[in-house]
Amino acid sequence: MKFEKTQRLGASMVGSDESLSVIGAFQIIEDTLTEFFGEYGIDGITIKQKYNAFWVFVKTRAKFFKGLAWNSEYTATACISSMSAARMHVDIEVRDGGGARVLYARVEVCVLDIAAQKIKRISDVGIDKSMVAQEVAEQVEFCKFDDEAFPLVEKVTVRSTNVDHSHHTNNLEYLRFIMNTYSVAQLEKKKIKEMEVIYASQSYEGDELDVLKSERDGRDLIVLQKQGKPVVKSEIVFACK
Repeated sequence: MKFEKTQRLGASMVGSDESLSVIGAFQIIEDTLTEFFGEYGIDGITIKQKYNAFWVFVKTRAKFFKGLAWNSEYTATACISSMSAARMHVDIEVRDGGGARVLYARVEVCVLDIAAQKIKRISDVGIDKSMVAQEVAEQVEFCKFDDEAFPLVEKVTVRSTNVDHSHHTNNLEYLRFIMNTYSVAQLEKKKIKEMEVIYASQSYEGDELDVLKSERDGRDLIVLQKQGKPVVKSEIVFACK
């Protein structure tokens, strides 16, 4: 069970260095996963109608290998790499027109019952282990993120344009809050090797989030908190020069 699509990189996904931005990369990851689910009838709209449930992104870890210029052709593939009773991993790979790997990501998702607001079994929405890929192209390990007291960088307020169709803050908007802790010069100078985003809880329009950040040993740890409790955690690992 595999999904593949080929298209060109749009201008909205390009950063100041005229190459695929971090937010653009995560947008490709999210779009590829949702289109993959749509192809096989397990997308959010379908499982809402059939099972009164929806998908929840738990965490995403991406590895970056090379840049991708605006208007370049790329191919994105997706497959289910593993599943347990309540969690499932989906692997996304992006290669450029010449076949070179641009990025590889693993997304952990689960299914939430809308009425009960509890996690459902993956098999309850029509997925079984026969859909899992026999092998994957890259090994991806999620980080262990210990809760610590990090310095406060800034406070941000969730606005109407940050909210998705579920009235929760959109996953990509959290990426904007995280990446806005860097200047343009920093983003152009320090190339990101890996990035993980953990979605711990929800936030809504009007919520004020504290942005906390710690730099250590070639990586940054960032936490977005609401009323002292984590909403999103992120680890960014920079490439060695």
